[in-house]
Amino acid sequence: MPNQAQVRNYPMIFFELPKIKRSITFLKRSKFRNLIHQVFQKTKQKNLKIRWVPVSKQRFYATAAFVDLCLIVLILINAPAPAERILTPLISPLRHEELQPVVISKSDKEVLGFAPYWNFDKLSNVDFDTLTTFAYFGIEVDGDGNLVKDDPGYEMFHSKKATQVFKKAQSKGTRVSLTITQMNNEPILTLMDNPDAQKTAIEQIVSEVKQRGISGVNVDLEYTGDPGPEYRLKFSDFVSNLTEEVHRQVPSSKVTVSVYASAVKEPKIYDIESLAKASDGIFMMAYDFSVASSRNAIPTAPLYGYKEGKYWYDISTAVEDFLKFMPSSKLILGVPYYGYNWPVYSPEIKADTYSSWYARGVAQTYSYIKDSLQADLEGWDDSGKVAYKAYNVDGTWRMIFFDDRKSLGIKYDFAKEKNLKGVGMWALGMDEGKSELWDLLREKFGTKEYADKNIYEY
Repeated sequence: MPNQAQVRNYPMIFFELPKIKRSITFLKRSKFRNLIHQVFQKTKQKNLKIRWVPVSKQRFYATAAFVDLCLIVLILINAPAPAERILTPLISPLRHEELQPVVISKSDKEVLGFAPYWNFDKLSNVDFDTLTTFAYFGIEVDGDGNLVKDDPGYEMFHSKKATQVFKKAQSKGTRVSLTITQMNNEPILTLMDNPDAQKTAIEQIVSEVKQRGISGVNVDLEYTGDPGPEYRLKFSDFVSNLTEEVHRQVPSSKVTVSVYASAVKEPKIYDIESLAKASDGIFMMAYDFSVASSRNAIPTAPLYGYKEGKYWYDISTAVEDFLKFMPSSKLILGVPYYGYNWPVYSPEIKADTYSSWYARGVAQTYSYIKDSLQADLEGWDDSGKVAYKAYNVDGTWRMIFFDDRKSLGIKYDFAKEKNLKGVGMWALGMDEGKSELWDLLREKFGTKEYADKNIYEY
């Protein structure tokens, strides 16, 4: 081997050896690295001597350039994974995968669950083998048709946590939908009055769905009061245009609309017949027949009781009314995973409630009701087909109706008897840590056969 003086005096190809070694380290598991290693070993074993040939600088640099070119080619051929990691971020921060049909199910029934962004830390018990649609809730749309981005709902939708949940859902064949929501009357009417704003909303909704690699939209605009038939027509047209565009741009997509259970009795902005034609399904919010401010303690989701004169309305009557205007194959029956807890003068069905500075009606989740409320009295409302608990705290009686396994089982059987499209719940996470309600859904509706795993990755 030449000494340092010889190396300085005679430019040689030997100078490229460190570059070869660095390239070998970079290639790591490649066949090329093994080949070079074998050559060096055999040379050493056979005690072969390397002949060092002095060359001109011009010839040396030409040779070195040729060797570098060969190394670059070998690196690109034998090390595609590192190259991919380097190049991909320069192309796009998202990895695109084509959407395909999402699911084929053993049961033809929908099992839809709304997932509020504030419940994303409570979804560990969700049975994605049973759930057919995971409806993210939600992103607000304003009166100008813009999706509200400076909002926790939008931020969570684009978070890594949401990506993980969406990927898990789709890996199990569960469709992921985006819920578009607005709960205030003024922006709803403003949006309905402005065709350009509606066009903006549709463009932004489709863009979000495509960007996230999901395949569904739920429209949940909850208007209170009755603005008249003109707005029912405008809302139906908006849903129709949205559905058409989502279908056009997102293969195998579905668009559903959430409506009050009283939407036939008290239409508001909902024309059930036209909405059913304009969308892939109607989600009946079959709850909140009573609310926190109700004057009497009654179930939030009574199945029966209206025709007997006991309740102002009930689920069975609402379904009967809906099916006069739409096919059962498009109606999804929503059920509550919560109830309202009121202070009452006595622990009985339809008891008078009251509100004061120290006691008022509050909503409580299924998990809280099961784990934290120790009842002095438990019962069953045979008209509403709903369970209840009552308890006394320092002389004040409180009472809550809630849907348990028995009550929900009766509702699911009702949905099947009426040949409805399926059932859905508000909301996922309200049964945190529990399995019995998922066991019931499996028992009534079965599980899916195979999954589609497409989702954009951040």
